[in-house]
Amino acid sequence: MKKSLLILVLCSVVSSVEAQTSANGTKPKAPVKSKKTSGKWDKGGIASFAVAQSGTRNWAAGGDRFSLSANAFLYLYAKHTIGRGHWDNMVDASFGLLKSRAHGLVKNDDKLELTSRWSYELGKKPIRHFRLGAVLNFRTQFADGYDYDDGRKRISAFLAPGIFTLSPGIQYFSNKETFSGHLGVASRSVLVANRPYELAANYGVLPNSEVRIEAGLHALFNYNKEVVKNVNLRSALDLFSDVVAKDPANIDVYWTNMINMRVNNWLNVIYSFDLKYDVNTRIFGYTKSRPDTQLKSVFGVGASVKF
Repeated sequence: MKKSLLILVLCSVVSSVEAQTSANGTKPKAPVKSKKTSGKWDKGGIASFAVAQSGTRNWAAGGDRFSLSANAFLYLYAKHTIGRGHWDNMVDASFGLLKSRAHGLVKNDDKLELTSRWSYELGKKPIRHFRLGAVLNFRTQFADGYDYDDGRKRISAFLAPGIFTLSPGIQYFSNKETFSGHLGVASRSVLVANRPYELAANYGVLPNSEVRIEAGLHALFNYNKEVVKNVNLRSALDLFSDVVAKDPANIDVYWTNMINMRVNNWLNVIYSFDLKYDVNTRIFGYTKSRPDTQLKSVFGVGASVKF
C-alpha cells in the first residue's frame, strides 16, 4: 500500500511539472557547456583544363599552318585558424604543351609554386587587420626548358632554378581577406642542383656551390576576388631587393595573374598572364648573356572543377 501511494505521488509531481512547462510555453534549458577555442580548417581549390587552336592556309600575312595547345592549371589552399593565429598554405601549379608544324611538340607553360604563411593578429578592431607573421615560398618548374632561337638548347630544369624565400614581417588583411600585403626582411636561396652544372651560370650561381644566398627587403601582395559575376581574378605580386648586392635598386619582380570566366557549370574561359624580372637571370639578348623582362600568357577554353 505504501509503495503504491509513493508511486502515485511521484506521478502527480511529474504531471504537475509537465503541465507547468506547457502552460509557460518553455522547456527546461540544457546545461550550458563551457566553450573552448578550437582550430578549424578551410580547404578547397580549383582544377582547370583548357585548349586553344589556330591555323592558316593561303594566308598572306603569314603564320603557322596549324597549332594546338593544351594547358592544365591547379590551385589548392588549406587555411587553419585558432584564436588569433592563422596558418595559410597554397599550391599553384600549371603545365602546358604546344603542338605546331614549325617546332613540333614544345612546352608553353610550366610552374610549381608552394607558399606557407603564418600570421598572428595584433589585436581587436581596428588593428585586427594588421598581423605579425612570416612567409615561406618555394617555386620551380616540372620539366626541362629549351631555347629554340638557335637550335634546341636547354636553359632550365626542375630545381634549376629553385627559389626559396623566407620572410618575417608585418602583414595586412582586408575584410574577407580578398587583399593581403606583406612587408619584411628576407633571406632568399637560388638553387641550381642539376649536374653537370651548365645551367648554373644562367642564374648567377657558382657551379661548385650549387646555391646563391641573397638577403634584403621583401614585399608580397595577393588579391583574390570575384570582380563581377562569374569572373574571378587571382593575382600575386612578389618584389625582392637584394641589399647585400652592389646595386639594391635592381628589384626582382614576380607577378602572376589568373582570370577564370565561368560560362556554365563546367565550361570556362581562362586567361593566365605572368611577368618576371631577375637581374641574375642572364640568358637573353643577342649574346644570351643579359637579363630582360620575361612575359608569358595563356588563353583557352575548357573545363574546371571547384572543390
